Amino acid sequence: MTAESLRKAVKTLFEAGYQLEAEAFASLQKLSETLNPEELASCLLEILRSRRVEVPFIGASLVEEAAERLRGKAVGEALKPELTGKPSFKPLAREYEAEVKVLMDPTGRLKSKGEVGSFLEYFRDRFEKLRKLLMQRLDCRDASTLAEALTASQGSKTKFVCMVSGKVSRGVRVFLKVEDLEASATVLVQPSARNPRIAEKASGILLDQVICVSAVKFREDFFLAEDLMLPEVPQHKPATSEQPLAVLLISDLHVGSRIFEAELFRKLLNWLKGRLGNHRLVEAAGKIKYLVVAGDLVDGVGVYPEQERELETPDIYRQYEQAARLMEQVPDYIQLIVIPGNHDACRRALPQPAISREYAKPLYRREGLVSLGNPSLIRLHGASFLLHHGRSLEDVLASLPEANHEDPVKSMVALLRSRHVAPVYGQRTPIAPEPSDWLVVEEVPDFYHAGHIHIYGYTVYRGVRLVNSGCWQGQTSYQQRLGLTPTPGTAALVDLQTANVVSLDFKAL
Repeated sequence: MTAESLRKAVKTLFEAGYQLEAEAFASLQKLSETLNPEELASCLLEILRSRRVEVPFIGASLVEEAAERLRGKAVGEALKPELTGKPSFKPLAREYEAEVKVLMDPTGRLKSKGEVGSFLEYFRDRFEKLRKLLMQRLDCRDASTLAEALTASQGSKTKFVCMVSGKVSRGVRVFLKVEDLEASATVLVQPSARNPRIAEKASGILLDQVICVSAVKFREDFFLAEDLMLPEVPQHKPATSEQPLAVLLISDLHVGSRIFEAELFRKLLNWLKGRLGNHRLVEAAGKIKYLVVAGDLVDGVGVYPEQERELETPDIYRQYEQAARLMEQVPDYIQLIVIPGNHDACRRALPQPAISREYAKPLYRREGLVSLGNPSLIRLHGASFLLHHGRSLEDVLASLPEANHEDPVKSMVALLRSRHVAPVYGQRTPIAPEPSDWLVVEEVPDFYHAGHIHIYGYTVYRGVRLVNSGCWQGQTSYQQRLGLTPTPGTAALVDLQTANVVSLDFKAL
């Protein structure tokens, strides 16, 4: 691509009120070797406008996300569906053995007794794990404990790791109540010439999140913040496979509901069998080696008041029998991997063990089924996937003003930055006080897959691919009251050779 085209791209962004950071410009320059920079700039503006981003600076991760979206559009155009009847279908994935390695699964290892001491043990383990992750950051390695910071002289600079127990906003000021294993204090966060965006950082802090505070000791147990650091994820390059295989990500089937989209799911099954789509779409189906379901296979019974009015099948055993019949239609060479959601037959509190065999016995008829807990971490042909149903995304939506249902991956980014899939305790997401906190994201995944919100979303954050895979259920009465429109019949297709993610809309088939 010519230098003139690159110049026009930068000018377009500048005239729209945005400036590229140095790393972002370098990334744009490199990407312009394979992508049209003017189209990339247009894609960037689409993302910025859809999220109503007011900050004028564009980072490298956003440029990479725009590039992924642009590539996805190109692939999506190539994969536009076209009914072809029953073509000869020889799936490439049949020639390869599944390679599934379970890196983390809480099933069979949960020990919570629910006693007062269990809560102390749980939060102590959470704090220590996240403190260790924070101390891996170069700018946090000299951090002390809060107790040590409290002994500092007035006016001196200090740095400490703490957990946020309270947050109050008053205009541009934010007051954080913080504590560690030995002490507590108050931190005042307000904009300054040195760090004008610090209040914006503070507004994005979640309760019970573990952070590092760089501050000036003001008086006794009161600090004036100069910077706030999260455990974060470092820039990450996803692992890829040498084999030409793919993963299909779905969630929230809600079998048993009156508004389960049976026809759309039938289209998915026909596509997997090579019976639907043009040549390229059928070819893509043949590369799928793994089907991953991120929870809520069934609608359940008694999950919310008066649910029986919205059930086609008011029996949990029959719901799983119906779900099992659907899963048995998935070609046998495709490895099926499932985790539970809040509608499935297992305990409600996180972490959840695998779906109960007692209720879902028919599901386990599927040969080679990999049934894991929520959350779990797996590796498929070398690429790692963090699987999490996503109920805690509701807590993020209730806590962060910039988060919204229409863009669920924004809330997923907040959890990833926290390095914890359910940091907020005591709100909508029940959390069991286990001796070990299974919800800490200790290993940076290549892909983070969640559901629950029923709206498809995809983004790239620091190299990690985040997918919220929508649903297979129509609009519920609860969603109608909130004015939310779900995106049923959408799946995410992950190419393991390139780490590219493409959305497939089966409503268009």
